[in-house]
Amino acid sequence: MNRIPLILAATALSAAPALAADVIYDEPPAPMAVVAPAAGWTGVYIGIQGGGAFNPESPDDLGLRTNGFAGPIIGGGVDAFGNNFDSSFDSSFIGGAHIGYDYQMGSVVLGAILDINALDVTQTASAFSNTPAFYTAERGLDYLATARLRAGYLVTPSALAYVTGGVAYGEVDYGFSTDSPAVTGVNPAAIVNQDEDDFGYTVGAGMEVLVTDNISFGAEYLYTNLGGGDSFTRLSGGPFDGSGTAVIAGNSTDFTSGGDFDFHTVTAKLSYRFN
Repeated sequence: MNRIPLILAATALSAAPALAADVIYDEPPAPMAVVAPAAGWTGVYIGIQGGGAFNPESPDDLGLRTNGFAGPIIGGGVDAFGNNFDSSFDSSFIGGAHIGYDYQMGSVVLGAILDINALDVTQTASAFSNTPAFYTAERGLDYLATARLRAGYLVTPSALAYVTGGVAYGEVDYGFSTDSPAVTGVNPAAIVNQDEDDFGYTVGAGMEVLVTDNISFGAEYLYTNLGGGDSFTRLSGGPFDGSGTAVIAGNSTDFTSGGDFDFHTVTAKLSYRFN
């Protein structure tokens, strides 16, 4: 009988390792990857831009307007010029600086921007008479400032597509030249409103991408229209007052360059963001 407890004890000891081997331990969970949050768009930014200013359409032709008479101009009225009119738009580089502020609301970004640019675009309109002689009016712009709002949508957390629009301002310089022998020191070309402060509008769209938390790069298209302006040239004496020979006081002919001063710009933009 004394052997029975010994047999039971030996059986228990031999079974213990097997039971221990059947115990299952859970593996510790793998560490989760920590994703850095995307940089936000809210904040002030400053930057530079550069590109081109152009207009594929020719400006309106030089216009003629008689004052005080309806008679001939240079021997044949307006017909003295026939269809001898020409106009062109000279493109240029545009470049400058900007400052703005954006506010992000989920995937929507609203903001405002001010910029100023240097450029050298010119509208030229010429008429050629049967005399023969040329009459050329030029309207040029050497700087442009805009104040705009913009509204955008985040295509991705770091890529913003937007539309923009606002007010545009520039000083348009006006000039006139002719080789007509009828324009003399006694009867010179009188330029009215040689330089103009012109206000207009600008609208466009763009895309901007955050390349780092503080640096963004983008491309922008704008259409700018500064209006028709009030500059023109008044000629009197000789044929320009309808007399052909003598001077008739109060009679004159105006050479006008009608049509809006408008153009397109495409620029690349680099900004630093204080977010």
